[in-house]
Amino acid sequence: MKFSRITAAATLSSALVLAACSGDDTGGEATTDAAGGSSSATADDAASTDDAASTDHAGSDTADATGQTVEMTTDAETADLPLDEAEDVATEVLTQRVRADQGDGDDVQEAQEASMAGSVLRAHRAADRLEPVTGEPAEVDLEETPVEPNVLAVSREDDQDAAYLLVQTVPEDGAPVLHLLSSESGQSEDFRITWEAPMLPDTQVPTFDPRSEGSPVLRGDQGELTMQPRELLRSVGAYTEWPQPDEVPDYRTHGYAPSVRQAAEEQAEALSGQASLREKNWLVSDDVVTLLFEDGSGFVMGSLLRDTQFVVDQGSELTTSDEFRVFQDSEVLTEQATLRTSVFVGMRAPSEDVDFKPEMLAATEQLVDASGE
Repeated sequence: MKFSRITAAATLSSALVLAACSGDDTGGEATTDAAGGSSSATADDAASTDDAASTDHAGSDTADATGQTVEMTTDAETADLPLDEAEDVATEVLTQRVRADQGDGDDVQEAQEASMAGSVLRAHRAADRLEPVTGEPAEVDLEETPVEPNVLAVSREDDQDAAYLLVQTVPEDGAPVLHLLSSESGQSEDFRITWEAPMLPDTQVPTFDPRSEGSPVLRGDQGELTMQPRELLRSVGAYTEWPQPDEVPDYRTHGYAPSVRQAAEEQAEALSGQASLREKNWLVSDDVVTLLFEDGSGFVMGSLLRDTQFVVDQGSELTTSDEFRVFQDSEVLTEQATLRTSVFVGMRAPSEDVDFKPEMLAATEQLVDASGE
């Protein structure tokens, strides 16, 4: 199945939608091919020999060259949902997710609201608005190619209502996609996708606890993780800001962070003498969810909002692109322009007993707004 409406990981929105009057500029991109591995993306951490995040997935029915997962076993009945119900929920929600990429008008809106919520819904609606410029997603015949989700984890019962499913889908081409389905009530009919992103090159999802036992959810604390989940994602945001901070964390990002920084640097150089470029990331705190792997390390999922601001030099002007004008119908800007991008990130976080560099497993971006004067 294709889930193509959210922009590919490591695409810097500013490089896509705004150009100085001297011409366009595009930055580097980290890309992934589900069948053949990663392409030649630059990476500051590509030479790292830290393999603590890898597990042996021989026998997995969803393993591939770029993202591998494990089929779980079932034991005690302590998960928020029985496995068969979790699979039914995942199939229904992700089928509606595909329908949200097809058709027009009310049908799309109904499918969006039946499958997505929060930041994911906002990003998809922005992608829908951009469709006349960026192109329509490929048509999908759900009868010929039905959705076949793989439920990787089900949240464990505790004293909280909210329940979660982590699900993987494998597109016909491209990297496997991870989807977090959330239900604030814990009821099956309320599950919606609240986070999703394709896996990055050469990454694997470690083993979760058996799905019928359920995986523990960290709710508001860090447990035995070495870093509070929200702080981990904030540090990822700082890692990819521009200008680059003097001190950056030692994380494995599989080419994502270097490509974002490279794109920002190239954009700043292209605008030199006409405008200055600054980027700032903010964490969407309510989006952060952490599920624990079987070994006690954590999978931290969440979203950032990145504001890319261009301050125009006196006597200069910026010419906007078609993408910018989807959000604001201005062809020329003489003061400033701001692009807002939703960034979805999934990080594996070390614990007190399992030590490794924090590792980015999945990421994607989507331009969601633009304004200027």
